[in-house]
Amino acid sequence: MASIGALTKEQTARLGEQGYLALPEFVSAEEVSEIGAIFDHLLASKAGWQDGNQFDLAGTDDGGDAKLPQILYPSRYAPALKNHAVVQRARQIAEAYFGEAPRDAHGEHMIFKPPRDGAVTPWHQDQAYHDPTLDERALNFWIPLDDCDEQNGCMHYVPGSNSLDVLPHHSIGHDPSVHGLEVDEPEKHARQSVSCPLPAGGCVIHLPTTLHYAGPNLSGRQRRAYILIMEVQGTKRSVPVDNYWMREKRTARMERAEQISGAEPKPL
Repeated sequence: MASIGALTKEQTARLGEQGYLALPEFVSAEEVSEIGAIFDHLLASKAGWQDGNQFDLAGTDDGGDAKLPQILYPSRYAPALKNHAVVQRARQIAEAYFGEAPRDAHGEHMIFKPPRDGAVTPWHQDQAYHDPTLDERALNFWIPLDDCDEQNGCMHYVPGSNSLDVLPHHSIGHDPSVHGLEVDEPEKHARQSVSCPLPAGGCVIHLPTTLHYAGPNLSGRQRRAYILIMEVQGTKRSVPVDNYWMREKRTARMERAEQISGAEPKPL
């Protein structure tokens, strides 16, 4: 597969205007197979569970079957991912987009939607989870390791929503023991959305305030996603976001992380 070092001018403009950009080819079949095998092993072995980095994104994470399993920082448990060619590809695109090198410590996580599972990834903005004092400058690379469509939980976006400030959010089900967030009045945004089906190995890039959602997996197929976040120094906000939805959150995964580290983990 040819290396992608930068977006074209047209792609760059579309990303800035729409808040997201779909690339049908980003990861080779061999890379999909390699990362997929790592994904399957980490999920099956519960890697990261003890220190709060594997948990249920959509449930209370009480030790039962996870509705929406997520693994944070997978390269901590699979060092082969640290400087993987896919990571370097994403880093090069981000550097060309921002005109400066991204931070060495990139964000990363994996999300699994089991077959015939009703859990959704609700409408949200990524920045609603993060530092309320900054306007983030980051690119989120959402890479499906399986063909994804509306039946098994492909991404949906609200075009142009990247121009919005951080909107009010709440914990899924208004339950602060659940990790995941949902924007207030999600139905208002859903009416403006478009779906983004992709083949395995494709990629959709989105910006920190772009509203996005992934539906339930209603098919008999699995849906695995590998996500990379390449970030440069953000801009200090004159007025911080009042992210009360994060201040009230208390999850089982946070408690596990505190027991290991003695400090509250930074939400991702």
